[in-house]
Amino acid sequence: MKLKIKKNHIGVMILNDGKKINYRTIRVTKNMSKLIYYTIKGLREIIKPDMSEEANQKAKELKKQDEKILIKSGHIAEILLSEIKQLN
Repeated sequence: MKLKIKKNHIGVMILNDGKKINYRTIRVTKNMSKLIYYTIKGLREIIKPDMSEEANQKAKELKKQDEKILIKSGHIAEILLSEIKQLN
């Protein structure tokens, strides 16, 4: 199945096992095998509109972090495209 992936798209992905995941697209890897995306934690702490000044400052600091650190902290994740059934 071919997936249409738009940069910065926010939606819900449905996995082959039926699990639903909220996400915001960051990018697809160069070899087109994985989707790198903001998790619900990342959406709440980095992307959320109308944040307080304190939350906005924390978001700025998180945005400066290396992607690998954000993956370890759960703000960003990666998934094989073959595991995704549908992107909404």
